[in-house]
Amino acid sequence: MNRISQSVKRFLAMRTGLLSKDSHAAQAGPHTDLGAKLLSQKDYLCMFILIYLFTLLAFYRLGNNYAPSSGYTADTKNRDIVLDFGDYLDIGSISIFLGNLNTRHFSISAFNEVTGAWEICNGDTTAESVFSWNKIDVNYRLRYLGIVSTDDTAVLNEMVVQSTDGTILTPVNTAEYPALFDEQYMFPDAKTYLDSTMFDEVYHGRTAYEFIHGITAYETTHPHLGKILIALGILVFGMNPFGWRFMSVVFGILLIPLMYLFAKRLFKSTFIASATTSLLVFDCMHFTLSRIATIDIFAAFFILMMYYYIYRYFTEDVLYRGQEASRTDLFPPGNVAIPLAISGIGMAFGVATKWTGVYAGLGLAVLFFWYTITHFPKKQFLRLFGFCCVFFVAIPLIVYVLCFIPVVDGGEYSGLIDKALKGTISMFDYHANLEAEHYYSSPFYEWPVIWMPLLDANDAISASKVSAVSCMGNPAIWWIGIPCVLYVFFRWIFRKDKKAGFLCIAYLAQYIPWMPISRITFIYHYFPAILFVILMMGYAMLHIKEHFTWGKKAITVYLLAAVLCFFLFYPVVSGFPIDIEYGLRLRLLKEWILVL
Repeated sequence: MNRISQSVKRFLAMRTGLLSKDSHAAQAGPHTDLGAKLLSQKDYLCMFILIYLFTLLAFYRLGNNYAPSSGYTADTKNRDIVLDFGDYLDIGSISIFLGNLNTRHFSISAFNEVTGAWEICNGDTTAESVFSWNKIDVNYRLRYLGIVSTDDTAVLNEMVVQSTDGTILTPVNTAEYPALFDEQYMFPDAKTYLDSTMFDEVYHGRTAYEFIHGITAYETTHPHLGKILIALGILVFGMNPFGWRFMSVVFGILLIPLMYLFAKRLFKSTFIASATTSLLVFDCMHFTLSRIATIDIFAAFFILMMYYYIYRYFTEDVLYRGQEASRTDLFPPGNVAIPLAISGIGMAFGVATKWTGVYAGLGLAVLFFWYTITHFPKKQFLRLFGFCCVFFVAIPLIVYVLCFIPVVDGGEYSGLIDKALKGTISMFDYHANLEAEHYYSSPFYEWPVIWMPLLDANDAISASKVSAVSCMGNPAIWWIGIPCVLYVFFRWIFRKDKKAGFLCIAYLAQYIPWMPISRITFIYHYFPAILFVILMMGYAMLHIKEHFTWGKKAITVYLLAAVLCFFLFYPVVSGFPIDIEYGLRLRLLKEWILVL
């Protein structure tokens, strides 16, 4: 009788199409927790090695743990700065480390002691980037240098004056402006991402700083959880490149065990789980997004989290169905309800980070209804539907509203709900009516082939060397991923493979919503979809391993090639100083501009 019972359970599990034939769960007893048997000691070792490798890569040269912080505020009553160098010197340039106010305008002039008048050297110049060194050319021989802020307010955290040969010059009257000349040692030999903001860090890193200090937020075009997370790193490490990038690295690292767990649960193979996760570890875009203070890595983590736990809901229900107990007990049982609830919480955090969480939620809805309607009687389905209304509707709405708490309202809102409502309308209007152009923008159909990488930073170190950070995929992963995606779609459509169907729906939920978007888009918008492309590659690798005697060796060779490709492109995705010629040699497609 026991053998018959075990056979029935195994049959029920295979009927769902969500557990493989060699599933340990299907062979286990009726009260076995799938998670307890999921990972072996070998799994933990492989996961640890992958986490350790990525941690080393991600933290290496992440950014300086210091930056000018004492600020001088120039306003309508205190807009003039006059520097005395004690003698006539050839002034080459001024470098200003801006505070949280961007695009500040200045008039630069020199005092003529003969005529007694100020002579304009540069009458209308701009320092644009916040928390970054901005260089203003002067090229004038003078003793007295006048710097006039032509904006109502400008925050200057530090100022460095250099001669025409690059020597740092110290005015004799620095005591009059102590906040401008107290952190001169922080001035770099060459400005790079190590000491300054890059790309959208000028929005998200700045807004995180403003949340901490109760200043009116600049970036209000996305929900605010991601910027709150960035602020946590700043609170611990300070307003410096390491501080504003720290939480991105943390979530980039957390993606690795999450991907490993997902792959192991899907494929039931330590080798395939390790191979799949290795593709994430050595993907160039995952690496870059984990090292920049933007919100995309947080959104990607929460999206993968919600799909992992919706899949756990399916597999835990398989165990529940294999139990001999009556189905009239409390429903849903804990082992089914908990992963479903965590999936909803993941969706709540995802939506509160970026609206792409809503796209992912639509895919979850398709998967939930597809599975639940076909596996539960009406009464139990209605209970589950009510349960999901709490965790996939009510809780996401609450978390979304709460993420508006740090936004300074300036008295224009009647309360938190009003702030969230008006903020959401403002976000929608911004994205719906955005008319902008960007050289590195690209439409959705170019993303899978990496037609247009995004150059986040490019700074000259010398005449022949450059520090560049490009946001792009690893060609050895993204290009090989295309036939893998097609294979998984084939398995779903023609072989009715439900596991393939799960991956296809998850992928389409991250990709299809971008197709009708008319505003400019960038290649990093494809990253959440790439997470599922990597899982699809794991699916394809599993079939290769199982159907060909040489499969495991071929997969190993391919992984080594992908790792090699990552390190070939490492200098242009990490900001590591390289010869410009090397960067130009990596231009595999004519549209690629990886260095300037």
